[in-house]
This record gives sequence, structure tokens and C-alpha cells, in this order.
Amino acid sequence: MRILKHYAFLLLSVVLIILGVLVESIVFQRDHATKLEKKFELVFQAKHDKLESELDLMTETIESPDFNGNFQSTFSDLFSLYNTDGIGFLVADGNELLYWSENHFSFSGIFNRDLKSKLVYLPNGIYFIESREYPPYTVYGLIHLKDNYSIENDYIQNKFDKDFDVPSSYAVKSAPTSGATAIHDKAGNFLFSLVPGNGDIVQPSALVWPIILYSLALLAFLIFARKVFRQHHHEHFILRVFVLGMVLLGLYWVRILFHAPGFCDVFEIFGPSLYAYSYWLPSLGDLLLLTIFIFFWSFNFAKDFVLSRTRKNYELVAAFSFIMLFYLSINFLIQNLIRNSSFSFQLNRIDDINQYSIIGYVIIALLFFSAFIINLKVMEISERFIVRRHFFWIHFILLLIFMPCCWIFRNTNVYMITLYLTTNLSVFLLQKTQLKRVSLSFIIYFVSLYTFFSLIIIQANNNARRLQIQKLMAITLYSEHDPAAELFLKEMQQKISVDTIIPSLLEANEYGQVEDYVKRNYFSGYFRKYDSWVTVCDGGDSLFVQPDNQLVPCYPFFEQMIEESGTEIPGTSFYYMDNMNGRISYFGRFTYPLQSNPLGQSVFIELKSKLLPEGVGFPELLLDKSLQEPNRYKYFSYAKYYKNELVNLSGDYQYNYYISTYNINAKERGLIERKWDGYVHLIYALGNDNYIIVSTKSFGFLEYLISFPYLFVFYFVFILLIVFIGNANYRTQALVYDLKFRIQASIIAIVLFSLLLVASGTIYYNLREYSNKHQFDLNEKMKSISEEINLRLKDVDTFTPDILDWLWQDLGELSNIFRTDINIYSFNGELIASSRPEVFNRGIISTRMDAKAFYELTENYQISIIQPEQIGELSFLSIYEPIINNRGEYLGFVNLPYFTRGDELRQEVTTFIVAFINLYVLLFFVSVIVALLLANQITRPLTLIRERLKGMQLDKKNEQISYNADDEIGALVREYNRKVEELADSADLLARTQREMAWREMAKQIAHEIKNPLTPMKLHIQHLQRAKEANSEQYDEIFARVTRTLIEQIDTLSDIATEFSNFAKMPNAKNEVFNLPDRLQQVVDLFEPNKQMKVQLAPCANKDISVFADKEQISRAVINLIKNGMQSIPSGRKGFVVVGMNCNETHATISVQDNGTGISPDIQQQLFQPNFTTKTSGMGLGLAIVKKIVESSNGKIWFDTELDVGTTFYIEIPRYIDID
Repeated sequence: MRILKHYAFLLLSVVLIILGVLVESIVFQRDHATKLEKKFELVFQAKHDKLESELDLMTETIESPDFNGNFQSTFSDLFSLYNTDGIGFLVADGNELLYWSENHFSFSGIFNRDLKSKLVYLPNGIYFIESREYPPYTVYGLIHLKDNYSIENDYIQNKFDKDFDVPSSYAVKSAPTSGATAIHDKAGNFLFSLVPGNGDIVQPSALVWPIILYSLALLAFLIFARKVFRQHHHEHFILRVFVLGMVLLGLYWVRILFHAPGFCDVFEIFGPSLYAYSYWLPSLGDLLLLTIFIFFWSFNFAKDFVLSRTRKNYELVAAFSFIMLFYLSINFLIQNLIRNSSFSFQLNRIDDINQYSIIGYVIIALLFFSAFIINLKVMEISERFIVRRHFFWIHFILLLIFMPCCWIFRNTNVYMITLYLTTNLSVFLLQKTQLKRVSLSFIIYFVSLYTFFSLIIIQANNNARRLQIQKLMAITLYSEHDPAAELFLKEMQQKISVDTIIPSLLEANEYGQVEDYVKRNYFSGYFRKYDSWVTVCDGGDSLFVQPDNQLVPCYPFFEQMIEESGTEIPGTSFYYMDNMNGRISYFGRFTYPLQSNPLGQSVFIELKSKLLPEGVGFPELLLDKSLQEPNRYKYFSYAKYYKNELVNLSGDYQYNYYISTYNINAKERGLIERKWDGYVHLIYALGNDNYIIVSTKSFGFLEYLISFPYLFVFYFVFILLIVFIGNANYRTQALVYDLKFRIQASIIAIVLFSLLLVASGTIYYNLREYSNKHQFDLNEKMKSISEEINLRLKDVDTFTPDILDWLWQDLGELSNIFRTDINIYSFNGELIASSRPEVFNRGIISTRMDAKAFYELTENYQISIIQPEQIGELSFLSIYEPIINNRGEYLGFVNLPYFTRGDELRQEVTTFIVAFINLYVLLFFVSVIVALLLANQITRPLTLIRERLKGMQLDKKNEQISYNADDEIGALVREYNRKVEELADSADLLARTQREMAWREMAKQIAHEIKNPLTPMKLHIQHLQRAKEANSEQYDEIFARVTRTLIEQIDTLSDIATEFSNFAKMPNAKNEVFNLPDRLQQVVDLFEPNKQMKVQLAPCANKDISVFADKEQISRAVINLIKNGMQSIPSGRKGFVVVGMNCNETHATISVQDNGTGISPDIQQQLFQPNFTTKTSGMGLGLAIVKKIVESSNGKIWFDTELDVGTTFYIEIPRYIDID
């Protein structure tokens, strides 16, 4: 039973691991996938029932004689059904669409295909479809199963409808498929197949129980390891911590080598996308596990660290050296974490902080706290053995050296060593103050210190990471490639090659129209950021080449240009042109055979990136994630200079036109770092006056000021939680709600509530203003665009092909001018022109306008409507207005979707909110500090009174409190002072009374002790008298026995008298200067003949320790303690007594250590009292005399004891220092 109890936590850990493995295997088995698929079928059947019910109602309504043919008005209640249930409806008359409840269905051409299939694949999704016929109408109901976009990014992703909760790796097939799950309706009819993919079939939400079980198993194992570590306290400390470290490292290796537990791979935190460094540090989750192990090891180190009995100086040196190496090791891990992670550590940009950033800061906090608790423990243990003066000056001088080094080298190792030295010196200086360990003030001080250095170290690593990003960005910009443009060129290759309109225009010699046609149809949208030229040539044409105005043959000129600078884009007729002019250039060549010219004519297309892209940029909604600019480039600006002139730029920083204005040395090459205008600039000098500059805002004092409160509060709460959980005494203290706490809590609560109220109101008001401003800007843009369009269409009755060509051509220009996208819809709600046709051509949304907007404009005749809309995860505002000619007829509708600039507006709002949060966090932090100071100031007199009352003793002089304010506290202080005076009088009277009572008690005790030997003495003398009177033959023998007994009893009386004399009339001390180690050696030598008990003097490094005291009395005190130690050792135990000595600059400390039974807690308080003894003989004056000897030498005596382990008595007396 005892063994079972000993290994209970280990057994519990094993059981929990087994349970975790079983649950994990169940989750990952096919059974779990079957549950997912069964759930999918149940959810689908519920949707299917709702779909059929709505279809039946729609059919009944259409069949009703009261139906007026107005589908929009009749079925307007179905508009919201797609957002809530993923269900939508269409009504068609043949191939003509009359009604749609949602424009998410990209159904271009859908009505020309066979719709009897239950599964429909649209360009943006997969839908299950049901229909009802009521000639000439057909009603379609669609259930959204899964998105199916041609591209994926942060906004549009190919995942299942939110209600199905199925991983996106699954596919949907219309036919029965091997290995797939057949989906049926409630009647059992097959509908389609759900095919498992290659990805994970387990959702993170299904792994809750394995996570709990494995976490509890780890916790149980750590508790077991802690118990074993404590139980082996008799083993050498270094061996114990080494074995513990190896065990923890072994567990970590098991995790790395075997990827156990297996479910970890499902979570992103255990993947390399967030953090990866090496095989042994492959993920953020593994680094977190390693950090927990480091913290646990440090906790055990700090709890049980002791110096050996010899306490050699090299042990202290080794301990402090180890701590410094530990600080440098955690610096390596912190540096490694920040520089190799993909998430942000910039606290001044709080909107970039995510859950992984918080985990990163937890790792940093655990590492710093691990180093601190080890450092604190070593300082606590070494306090009695260091020479204080030497310790102070060594650290002070080292800090004077390292602080300038911090500024000069800006190296994190130097910062960390400086933190280590500052911690040592702070603990050293605070040891003699009122700051108690684990007090609130103690915690606040060190949290502030570590927050300050943490920010410096974190930002130094952020700067290093920023520099690497700048270098990567500069080198990437040097290559002058545009991956998105090259992808779009590949996509348009086939279209341009087989285009029939271009040859017809060439046949008609309409070369100008060829250029207009190519630009309008192929190089709008993304290619607005490029200047484009279209040149038509046949075999005999020539060109005028600028700036020399030289006439050259067309084909050879272009062939030579391609040969010298061109690199073919695979699979296309386009070439990347490496012109080295700071602009991205592409060149295309297409040849079209003509009836009039069998050899054909060639169309040459040249593209060059613009210096400043005009109008609205290309939305990230239309870019695949692989083509989007990395998020790490978000806060960077850049500029390209060619021949000393600016040719391209991007970002917030305003660059000068001429590079020479930045005073860059023309001879410098490579990467150069400069700072100006509050930015850090990395200049890539390419030579020949060609430069690339990558810039970002520098991290200054304001950023540190903003970041400090966040990190301080995080560390403070984090440390409080650890201390509160791990320290029972602190939990008890923390639950005491004293006056100071109530004042602090009240002030902080009032300030917090006020700031929250004001901040919430301010943010709400400003957000509303931003929203109103946004809508106002949209209205103004719509007003201007609508006026321009209405002006050109005022005499139009219908949209002719010429008008449509004009709209397609001019919408791009209007979009550039007003920096917004523009869509034109017909009166039937169908798209007829757009400045952003890619959104519709790629099938991301339908070519029909939003159903609700269409209803409001056509049925309620709204003049303008602004409403939120959504594409995938992208939310934006959209405004609609009708296009009305001068006869009041509706021609169509103009729409401004604001999704292109939505990111900018969201960033603007986010920046405002972040600025306010930063400001109010800073104000709250200042308020908390003020509250603490104010509460301390208010309660300081009360605290002083409490401390004085706590320290009030009758046998000492109690000091009065100086407080001059005439308030309630002043009255309390005056009353206290009056009571102190009265107490002093009462103390004198009580002292006299106690002395009299003590002497009476002493007299009774002495009388009793004297009577004890007198009785046998009297009896022996009477026995001797009787023997004399009887002339006994044994008289001589009796006489000898009696006299021997009388002598023994007289000796006892003499000992009693001597002991009482020594205590009552201690002879005056004969103080002299003597060498303490030599005297202790002489004392120990007195016990050398005792072979049964080992008494030894521990080696002392410093042999020259002199004291000014009575040599004989000090010897007597040490002898008394040695004898007591020898008497405390139980029979059967090999006893030893070790006399040791240590010193600092002012005092010498003598220690007498034994391995006896120890001292029971219930008698420790009475140990130095006269008449108290634990032995069966003696008067109990030995330790009282020792105490009196020590105190007469201006010293003090105390002891440490542990039951059944032993006791150590300490005597501290002042050292003699020769002034000369």
C-alpha cells in the first residue's frame, strides 16, 4: 500500500496516457469520419426538407389566380434565407431569368444546360438543385454545399457551408464513388457522394478530450517528479537536478522523435508555418513544451538549492556563473523565437497581436521567470557567506562597464548580462529594506525591471527581423518580376491567340481600333498599373525609334530587343524584359494570318509599370494567396531610382524625386542602413545611380512608452497567478482586504470604469463618424459619377452596342478618377458594364445585382440605397442608384461596390481604435501607479502605527511617531504617543515586579535543589552515628561509604551554587583581541579523546579573523553548544558535530551543527529561558548563559533545526577591524 501511494501520480499519469491514446485512436479512426458524414447527411436532409417545402409554397403561389406576375415583390421574404440556411431560389422563363433571391449563384449560362442533374458545379460553388415546373415558369431551389472558387485567399476559400462542419478536404461527386459516403434523402434515394480527401478529417473541436487527458497526464507526471525530487533530498543536489533535467529532456526527445501524441499535427501551433528553427525546435508548440519543462526544472532548482556543508567559495562562484549562463541561454531561446516566427511581437501595433503572439509572450515570461527564481534563491542562500562590500563594488563597477556597452553594441547578450547584474544588485540592496519577498512592492519593482529589459531585448530582435525582411524585400524588388502579371498573361495567352476580332480589324486596316480593343479587353483591371503600347507590323514596315528619331525595320528591331533583354514566360508569347531601368517590363508578340496577306501581320504588345499607379488598385479579393504580397511587407514602403531619378514607389513614406537629395555616397555599393524622418531606410546600391530603398517607421521612445503598460500588465498578472497558485502563504495574505487594498481597489475601479466609459463612448462616436463619413464619401462619389453617366445617357432610350462600348471604355477612366469600382446593370438587373469585370469573369459573384437592392429600386422606387454586402469573408459597403433619362424612364442602375478600398478604410478605423486603446492603456497604467502611491501615502501613518504596535515590547524603549497634520490620523497618532508614555511607566513597574518574582522563583528552585542532597546527607550521618554507638565491626566500611556519599552531595551543592553564581553574577568580561579560528581549533581539540563522537572544525578560507571579546567566555559558550549537540544524538546513530565559521566585512559567524534529534517546535520559543531544560538533571541555565555571553559581546544567537535531521546553532559577533 505504501509503494502504491508512493507511485500514485506516476500510475495516474500512465492511466491517463492510455486513456488519451484510446480516445485519440477512436477520434482518428474511420468511425469518426463516419460520424461526420452522418451528421452531414442529417443536416442536408433538414435543409432539403426546408427547400422542398419552400418550393411547394412558391409553386402554389405562382399557380394561384391572385398571382400578379411580380416575383420580386411576392418572394421578397426569401432574400435572407441564403445567409441563414444556405438556401436560394431562382425563377426562369425558358432561358430568361426572372427572379433570384441571392446573387451568390454565378449562374452564367446555367439555363442552357441540362438541370436534371441534382448536383450543379458553378464557377464559385457546388450546389444541390431541385426544380418545380409550372409552364412557362421553372422554379429552382439551390442548397449551397461547398465553395469552389478558381482562386483562394484570405477572403474566399473553398470550404463547406458553415452548417455542415466538414473539413474542406472532402469532395462532392454526383455519381456513386468507391470509398465515398452516399448521401440520400429521407426516402432513401441517392443524391450525391461525399468523398474523403487526403487532408485531416478531424476537426480541432473533436480533440478536446485527448487534449485534456494528455495535459492531465503531463501534470500528474510533473507532480510525481517533484515528489521524487524532494524525497531524495539526502542525495547530492547537482546530481538531483542533473537527473531531473535528463528525464525532462528525454520526454521532449520522445515528443520530437515520435511526434507523440499524434493529434498535435492537426493544430497549426505544431506546424512550421508559425515558427521553425531546427529539427529539435520544429514548431511553436514544441518550444512551449520545452519552456514548460525549463520552468519546472527551475522551480525545483529554486525550491531545493543548498550549498554543501563545507560552503567553499568556488561553489558560490560556480553558482553565479551558472546563473549568468542560464540568462544567456534563455536569451538564445527568446532571440530564436522572435527571429524565426511569422507572427508579431510589436505591442504598439496591438491589432497585429493574435493568439500566437500571446503564446510567444507566455514563453518569454516563463523563461524570464525561470531565470529570476533561480537567481533569487542563490542570492538568498549566499547572503550569509558573501563579503557585502566586495559584492556591492564588483557589481557596481561591472554595471558601469556594461551599461555603456548596451548603448554601443546594441547586443541582446549584453542586455541580458546587464539584467542579471542589475537583478543581483537589486536583491542585495533590498535585503536590508522593508521590502519583503513576494510582497506587492517587491513584485512591482522586479516586474518593472524585467518589463524594461524585455522590451529592449524584444525590440532588438524585432529590429534584426525587420532588417532581414528589408533585405529580402530589396532583393525581391531588384528582380523586377510581377508574378501576378505573369499568371494573368498566361491566362490570356489562348484568348488573344484565337481572338477573331483582332484579325478582322487588321484586315480592315483599323490599327487604331486594334490598340483600343486590345487595351480595353485584355489590359484593363490588374494591368491598369502598367503603361501599354500596341504596335502592328508586317514584313516591310519600319519604325521611328526615339529619341534619335531613327527609322529601323520593324521585325529586326523587336527581334533584337527580345534577344538582348527578353526571357520567355513559359507557355506564352510574352517575354520578361530585363531592362534594368527600375520598371517592370513585358513584351508580347502575336501573328495573325490574313486573307490579304498569307504571311499575316504581327501585333507587338509592350507593358511597363507606371511610376504612380492611377486610380484604385487591384483588389486582393481577385489575387490568389500565392500571388498576394506577404503580410510581413505590410508596414514597409519602397522606392526605385534609375539614373538618379524616381521611377517607382509604394507605401506611406514620401520619397524625394532625386536620390542625390539623400546625400548617399555614389561609391558605396550593396546594402546600406540609414535613418531619417523617423524611418529606418535600407538602401540597396546597385551602381550606375540605380538604387532601391526599403523603409519602415523606426521604434522610438513613444513606441516604448505605448508598449510598456501592455507588457507590464501581462507580466504582473502572469506572475501574480503563478505566485498565487504556488504559494499558500501569499494566497492567505492576498485574501486580507485591508484599508490600503480597499483604497487602491476603489481608486483603480473608479478610474477603470471612467476610462472604459469615456473610451467606449469616444470609440463608438468616432466609429459612427467614420461610418457616416464613409457613407458620405460614397454618396458624393455616386452623385458625381451618376451625374456624369446621366449626362451622357439623358437622351438614350436603350443601351445600344455603341453605348455599351462607350460604357466599357469610360468606366475605367471614371474609376481611376473617383478611385472606386463601378458597375452598370440593366433595368432587368443584369450586368452590362463594369470597371472591374474580373470579379464577374472569374465567377466570384453573379452578373445579377443584389436581390434586395434590386427589389428596393424597382418595387419601392428608392432613389439611392446603401447596404452592407459580402463576398466570401470580405464585407464592404455598396451603393446603388437608378439611371434615368430625361423622359423619366429607368434605363438601369449604377453601383459602386467599395470592396477595393475597404482594406484601407478598415485599416484607418483600426489605426484610430488602436491609438485610442494605446492612449487609454497608458492612462490606466499611470492611474494605477498614482493609486498605489496615493494609497501608500494615505495609509503610511496607519502602517507606521501598526508596525510600532507590532514591535512594541515592555523590555525596550518604544519610539513615538512624528506626525504634525491636524486630522483624524493625527489624533490617532497623538493618542498612540500618549499610550507609549504610559506604557513606559507601566513597563518599569512591571519589570521591577517581574524581577522580584523571578528571584522568588529562583530562590524556591535553589532551595528545592539544595534540599534534595541535604536529605540523604542527613540520613547517612544518622546511620553513621548509630554505627558508632553500636560499635559496629563494619564501622570503617560504613564510614568510608558515608563520607564518599557526602562528598558527592557536597559536589552537587557546589555545582548548584556555581551555576547559579555564573548566571546571577556573571563576572565582568575581560575583552581582548584574539584570533577566532585558532581559538575554535583549541576548543575542538578538547574533544579529540572522545572516539565515540566525531567533533571537527570545518575548513575556513580566511584564517585571519579577529574579534574583540572575552576569549574564555566565547570558548565556554561554544563548548556548551558542542556538549548539547553531543547529548542530542540518539543511541544507535553515528554522531558528529561540525564547528564552522564564516564572515563578511563586519561580522564573524560561528556555527555548531549536529545530526541529533532536532528540537520540537513546541519548545523552541522557551529554549533560551532560564530554568528551562529538556534533560532530567540540571537547572536549565546552560543556553541562557550562552545567550548572555553572546549578547555581552554585542552579538546574537539563533538556530535552525529539522526533526530527526539535526540542529545548527549560529553565533554572530562583530569582527575586530584595525583602523591602522
